[in-house]
Amino acid sequence: MTQQVLDRVSVEDAVPCRTTDPEVFHSKEYETVAKSLCRTCELLKACRSYARERREWGTWGAETSAERSDAGFSPVHWTS
Repeated sequence: MTQQVLDRVSVEDAVPCRTTDPEVFHSKEYETVAKSLCRTCELLKACRSYARERREWGTWGAETSAERSDAGFSPVHWTS
């Protein structure tokens, strides 16, 4: 998560990705966990939009790379 997005919250601990191993958000094995963490975050919508605009990999805003691809926002170099 970029500092630009993180600056929108005043309490760092309110953003689960700041205190969780990044692998959780970038591994298919942990998608369910990542999505659950994202759903507790007040930046869910902003994070999802950020990932869509920048074609990010991994789980962002409770949306996986595959789900973003299905929505028309495929990550860079995505192959189905």
